[in-house]
Amino acid sequence: MPSPIDSINLHQNRPNETPEALDRRVKLTTDDKQAIRDTYFATPEKQRPTMTALAAKHNVDRRLIQFILFPERETRHKKLAQNRQKNGRYYNREKGRKNMQNYRAYKRELIQEKKLDPSLSNKTNKADT
Repeated sequence: MPSPIDSINLHQNRPNETPEALDRRVKLTTDDKQAIRDTYFATPEKQRPTMTALAAKHNVDRRLIQFILFPERETRHKKLAQNRQKNGRYYNREKGRKNMQNYRAYKRELIQEKKLDPSLSNKTNKADT
């Protein structure tokens, strides 16, 4: 049974804060991604920075840079991973349980710091649309 805190959305519309700032799953903002694309594609081919250099500059993995620059590679990777997942290859029940505990604790922490409004839950947002 889901916890009541699960219905609270991290991506609430806040005037002075981007939703990406609260979501720890977001490694690069949309502005960062656009800057990477501009840097890579705006320079001549022989002078382009390597994906490894871009990854080091933004403190992320080379593969993430590759997915940003070439979205078709990400699509292909997701399809292949989905096929591998059918065998139960990626699921670890204990690890998933601990991750959910940490995620719920983080949401509670944001509520206590008044960065997240518990009255704006997914149930409320669905009723508005």
